[in-house]
Amino acid sequence: MTENSEPGLWPSEQSDGHTPVDETTSNSARARRYVDASLPPAKKDIARFWSKVVKSPTCWYWVGAISAPDGYGRFNYQRKNRQRTVLAHRFSVELTHGLLDEGVVCEHKCNEPLCVRVGPKHLVESTYAENVRFAIAMGRLSGHTLLDGSGRARYDRSVAIREALRYGYDEKALFRAKTDPGPGQSTLF
Repeated sequence: MTENSEPGLWPSEQSDGHTPVDETTSNSARARRYVDASLPPAKKDIARFWSKVVKSPTCWYWVGAISAPDGYGRFNYQRKNRQRTVLAHRFSVELTHGLLDEGVVCEHKCNEPLCVRVGPKHLVESTYAENVRFAIAMGRLSGHTLLDGSGRARYDRSVAIREALRYGYDEKALFRAKTDPGPGQSTLF
């Protein structure tokens, strides 16, 4: 970040490697849209991002789009013919630290895939190898299966949490969403 940039925005950079997303069709005059990983967000994009966050006393939960099978939040913004889709937690870290290098990943120390709170107990910059080691140690990764630590698919858990927080923070609904074993799995007692 430079001294002249506004908080939450990184310096505007021109992308030299655009990837076309939507080609023009023979019957329309649609312009091409390009994926631009360096597209800086506008203030309205940042406001829209935070409108999809529900803050609890611990984690700040993303309640927007969720991708399968990983259960992470996704955030998309565009300007003119350029667009960027980014992991919600990565976007949050970039608002704090600026654009991250390609080899940098964001590690959830809180073990909550929907958390977008930046800090040593929540989201930190890390390496892929360290992130995988941490996920295995916490029981979140078993072979190629993404689990929530109790055997439930992480995507299912993330969707349940999003639905529980649809109307704002509700401690009881959040607890049920986190602990419900999912359809087809009954509890022992």
